[in-house]
Amino acid sequence: MRVPYEWLKEYVAVEAPAEEVATRLMMGGLEVEGIEESPIGPVLDVYVTPNRGDCASMLGAAREVAALFDLPLNTPTPPEAKSGGEAEKQTSVTIEAPDLCPRYAARLVRGVKIGPSPAWLQERLEAAGQRPINNVVDVTNYVMLELGQPLHAFDFDKLAGGRIVVRQAREGEALTTLDGQERPLLPTMLVIADAEKPVAVAGVMGGADSEVSEGTSTLLLESAHFDPLSVRRTSRALGLRTEASYRFERVVDPNGVRRAVDCACELLAKIGQPEAVPGVVDVYPRPIAPRVVLLRVNRAAELLGMEITPEIAEDCLRRLEFGVTRSTPVRVRLEAGPHGSATTPAVQLSARTESEEVTLEVRVPTFRPDITLEEDLVEEVGRIHGYENIPETLPAGVTTQGGDSAEARFIREVKRLLVEAGLQEVVTHSLSAPAFFDPPADAFRRVAIRNALSAEVSGLRRSLIAPLLDVAQHNATRGQQAFALFEVGRVWENAGEDGVALPVETVSVAGLLVGPLTPAGWQHDGRPIPADFYTARGVLERLFAGLGITEAAFTPLNAGATRDLPAFHPGRTALIGLGGETEGVVGEVHPQVAARTGLREPITMFEIGLEALRQAAPAEGPRYHPLSRFPAVTRDLAPRVALELPYAQMEAAVRAAEAPDLEEFKLTDVFQGPPLPEGLKSLTLSFTFRAPDRTLSEAEVSAALGRIREQLESRCSATFPA
Repeated sequence: MRVPYEWLKEYVAVEAPAEEVATRLMMGGLEVEGIEESPIGPVLDVYVTPNRGDCASMLGAAREVAALFDLPLNTPTPPEAKSGGEAEKQTSVTIEAPDLCPRYAARLVRGVKIGPSPAWLQERLEAAGQRPINNVVDVTNYVMLELGQPLHAFDFDKLAGGRIVVRQAREGEALTTLDGQERPLLPTMLVIADAEKPVAVAGVMGGADSEVSEGTSTLLLESAHFDPLSVRRTSRALGLRTEASYRFERVVDPNGVRRAVDCACELLAKIGQPEAVPGVVDVYPRPIAPRVVLLRVNRAAELLGMEITPEIAEDCLRRLEFGVTRSTPVRVRLEAGPHGSATTPAVQLSARTESEEVTLEVRVPTFRPDITLEEDLVEEVGRIHGYENIPETLPAGVTTQGGDSAEARFIREVKRLLVEAGLQEVVTHSLSAPAFFDPPADAFRRVAIRNALSAEVSGLRRSLIAPLLDVAQHNATRGQQAFALFEVGRVWENAGEDGVALPVETVSVAGLLVGPLTPAGWQHDGRPIPADFYTARGVLERLFAGLGITEAAFTPLNAGATRDLPAFHPGRTALIGLGGETEGVVGEVHPQVAARTGLREPITMFEIGLEALRQAAPAEGPRYHPLSRFPAVTRDLAPRVALELPYAQMEAAVRAAEAPDLEEFKLTDVFQGPPLPEGLKSLTLSFTFRAPDRTLSEAEVSAALGRIREQLESRCSATFPA
């Protein structure tokens, strides 16, 4: 809000320069964003927070200055019109929605001549950021800026029936507002109507049909109090923000309605217009009384960390126009009777009043609806007394050592291992559009957002697959064709049945690899090697090894799997098993899905649940084993197995052998085709043996290798060349 300094000084006789006033306001909790110059002097640009609607006026700003500088406040006191009178005979007001409009006051002014405002009034409006229009509209805007109470002027002769009805809009009604746009109205919106139709959107904007024009001779001036939530909902639904809605959303003083309309009539008379018709129509079906809040002075001192006496607290609150009554609780102590026995008759009791904690009974004016708790009063005392008066002291007490939770430490370790594997972390938005590849039957699983701003952020993400694909598309459109990404983030899914939504939140780990991840070199004939399924699987195996997980299994998707994964290639995907349960997926993205990203190379992705990783990882974490100083012995086996046999089954067979001193084993080659019989493949497995305390003998290695061979034969039906 723009506050012309010279105008402000009409309400509080402050002599300090504008810069000092701005500083004091900042120290008192109001944000002054700058000071500008205007033809009438400095203008303070004050940001009004949503809870301080009382400061959205010249009088409200002056009240703060008066309290901070301990100066008297000059409050406008116009001649008060009596209720009823001639005005009540010529018009009427009916409130059909008192919950949304607790108060509505109307006054009539006849014989008005529309024309320009005086120069002084126009200058003040322009300095405050308002464009002068005509004398009537300028007066309503002036009073709104002065008192914070929005007003509206109707052409009385254009109101059907010459009366006002405050009601909710009816189905199918519309209104052409002052900006010339026809706006459909919803039944939840509050409108100001005449006997036939809506003539204004309550608290937002008037209608064009009842607008004050050059031919207007009789005015009906409106001053009302509207429910702030109703005004906010209506303003957002219509996409219409006005100076009036700005103030109503922040709550205006319901007991300042009459003063505002009286000030407007007084100002109209001051600039040469006729006096208003005697009387005012003031409908106030549910009067709003000031709230009473108790303040313990000792409690205020404890919260502020400085000495606060009852006198200081009373003074600060009275400066803000709060009513304060001091009440001291009395403690009564019974004295012994004349014979030394406990005495119960009241006539024989003696009492002594002792000093106790002083409590202030504070009557909060209705222009401060933000004050509801004792702590709110403490804040008011602190900012008026001055936060700069809080003494500087060193903190005392016992501190606790901070640290991450077990989940956070595990997530940090997962991220470290994926970064070591060459992936780069990204963070995507938790709100997303429905994934185009999700089957319609899964729509119920998606957690939708009420009142979403757009379809792109209409629900919580079910998986990290779609957001990572969006990142891939974003990079592809900017010329990036090779990268490796990962994200650890929360996902949501409805887990209820029979149409009952029960959202469940989990954490997923997902990765995306595409294109050559290493530059081309002479080692590969100048050809870069793109990432594929085995690259992604290698990343996962490295992750599992770093976490100490040894029981991970990869099962081809086309080998009896039933899980629906429309984003993945059906023949190049595997399910990830941990502890006998399917917990994730790794594979190549379906070509139709990948084509939408604009990437030329196949895309490989994986996703797995974080909790499943935590459960599979040993609680104590990786253990240190000293390196052996003895040499290793390497031996190879070339088993022939069925073409469709998964490698995971062969890994399980090798581990089942429990060969002593087996340090590691790996697959080094796969061969199929002639001269092998049809339906078979030959794998070359390389085994490394090493003992921690001695050099292994040939007999020991051969025995261990024999146990492995037996397990491969029995579990995998493997054969070995002669």
